[in-house]
Amino acid sequence: MPRFETAQTLARKIEEVFDFFRRPANILRISPSDLHLQILEAPELLELGSRIVLQARRWGIAQKLASKVTAFEVNARFVDELQEGPFRKWVQTHRFETLPEGTRLTYQVDFEPPGGILGMMLKASAIEKDLQAVCAFRAQKLQELLGVS
Repeated sequence: MPRFETAQTLARKIEEVFDFFRRPANILRISPSDLHLQILEAPELLELGSRIVLQARRWGIAQKLASKVTAFEVNARFVDELQEGPFRKWVQTHRFETLPEGTRLTYQVDFEPPGGILGMMLKASAIEKDLQAVCAFRAQKLQELLGVS
């Protein structure tokens, strides 16, 4: 199964960075506008068992993505797994680690490309390239929003 991973260090306390990511509304603040991302359903704060439903438009196709938080450790990590969407598997892990200079955020995605016609067009390498672009945008936005304490 393909895996994508990236990391970033932010000059903020772990509690601040974790709290930012615990709020689903913030995903809109750090996502490229060309994703056309909308939150259809989400709690104010994530916790174990939370359900998040998003609407996005990618690769010319409107997509509904529903995921569930399957692991949750305050100020350490959370995992959400796709329950409904185009991918056969999509598991996102956000890990948080205290460093002398702030907080290291590691983002990992384990995925299986979509099936069907979409899967014939979207190979793992294309998905990884797309993830790199989205994560580069997010890293810049996170630096703007959380980079300076």
